Amino acid sequence: MGEAVRVGRWQTLTATVASAGIVQLPTAAIVVALPTIHHEFDTSITELQWAVTAFYIPFSAFLILAGQLADVFGRKKVLLSGCALFGVGSLVAAVATGTPMLIAGIALSGLGGALLMPSSMALLTDVFTGSSRGFAVGMWGAATELVSGIGVLIGGVLTGVLSWRWIFGVDLLVVVVIAVLAARWTPESRDPDAVRKVDSAGALLSVTALTSLTLALIQGSTWGWGSAPIVVLLVLSVVLAIAFVIAERRAHNPMVDFRFFRRRNFTGAITTVFVIDFSFGALLFFLPLYMQEVLGYSPIETGALLLPLTGLMVIASPLGGRIATRTGPRLPIVIGLALMALSVFWISTMTLETTFADLWLPTAIMGFGIGLALTPMNLAAMNAVSHEHHGSAAALLVTLSGLGATLGVAVTGALFTSLQTSRTVELVDQAGVTITADQAQTLDGILAGTAGATGALDKLAGADVQAVTSAVREAFISALGTSLKVSGALVVVGAILAMVLLRRSSAEDAEPSDHPVSSMTPRPGPIVGRHADVG
Repeated sequence: MGEAVRVGRWQTLTATVASAGIVQLPTAAIVVALPTIHHEFDTSITELQWAVTAFYIPFSAFLILAGQLADVFGRKKVLLSGCALFGVGSLVAAVATGTPMLIAGIALSGLGGALLMPSSMALLTDVFTGSSRGFAVGMWGAATELVSGIGVLIGGVLTGVLSWRWIFGVDLLVVVVIAVLAARWTPESRDPDAVRKVDSAGALLSVTALTSLTLALIQGSTWGWGSAPIVVLLVLSVVLAIAFVIAERRAHNPMVDFRFFRRRNFTGAITTVFVIDFSFGALLFFLPLYMQEVLGYSPIETGALLLPLTGLMVIASPLGGRIATRTGPRLPIVIGLALMALSVFWISTMTLETTFADLWLPTAIMGFGIGLALTPMNLAAMNAVSHEHHGSAAALLVTLSGLGATLGVAVTGALFTSLQTSRTVELVDQAGVTITADQAQTLDGILAGTAGATGALDKLAGADVQAVTSAVREAFISALGTSLKVSGALVVVGAILAMVLLRRSSAEDAEPSDHPVSSMTPRPGPIVGRHADVG
């Protein structure tokens, strides 16, 4: 086997590094394509939220279980299974004939991505040893950073030049190459000491609870917050969350070790990753809609305009690490969150006359602030636990990252929809036309030129088309500004909690460990991630 490993190590490097990179593309690129999908499928803002959260929910819920499966049944088997699920999901999304089919494909890709990430890292560290391991793991981390940083531009170019469907077409082509390389050249490996029992109950409870909560939040403004389905979903999500905690505390090989939360630096880091991804996920969902549907930018222009946001994260990440080495994690994390809050509040003041000249500085500040906090955040969490628990801690960080992004899109989107609906009704009434809340929600597609919204507008007796369109546009701006302010307020709370919880040195509350880490955890989408073994 040693000779096979030696011969196939570069093919394995290519397959595993490509796995880390391709998992970032769907969520990084799809946000730029949302306005085009909005128009093409005549969909609603609510349904567009599912096009983003559909990836995060299975990815976050099954990532830890995937690491357990890889250790027990074989890393190569799990990697190839991930390729199959990711590839089928990408194919379904690429040929989708409507929003439900697109969401289903993206969700399947998220499940495949959950299998790809821990198995690819574990295989890489099995094949590469000694001094070459640092190079290989660095390449794996660089792939996540590169695709995270330029994913929005890739999405803009593919959408503008070819079609948004090619985002998933590229996913499919790359994953086929990964599967061929892994099947032919990558040796199988597993952990002979791994606990044979995997926490399938924990994964099932977590994905069901998260799906129930997300469904309630996204559909609340449409179905009615006091309606029976929404109340049942909210109660169900709470019950399932409690059941998850109970099950994890009793499990022999749990997905989540709640003892980690006794360590202040770990809890502070978890809080940081949640608020960052909550606010950033919401912003990346709405900014492309605003840029294309309100300001009239093309998908390519939107992707280019978002580059300062994602690109500066990559640049600032090592700077945050160097500052943390000298001062501890608290200072760069608090400064990073403060910069992020400043930029969110700044962006929330956007108007109908806002231009790129007005947006580039606050988006650049946000990217720099996030990057400044990322490495110290991961250092604080990973150095707060012993070396043998690094995999579990890293996977938990990834899970909270996905949870933050999911709830960021869902909660901010729910608030936005409610505010936009009420504001549209008010402004259209001022234009001399009385409409219902249901009609107002249909009219939100006017900015994307959807057939449904155009037809609804034509049916409004005596309506001034220009006045109604202006009312919808103004309602969009008003609702978005308020929603982002709420998101920014959460970042402020996160900064305060980080200041209170984080200590100068993680070692002050860490378990004894001879292996401090300096790596970042992998996470899907535009948030940058480096290497930490989650397998």
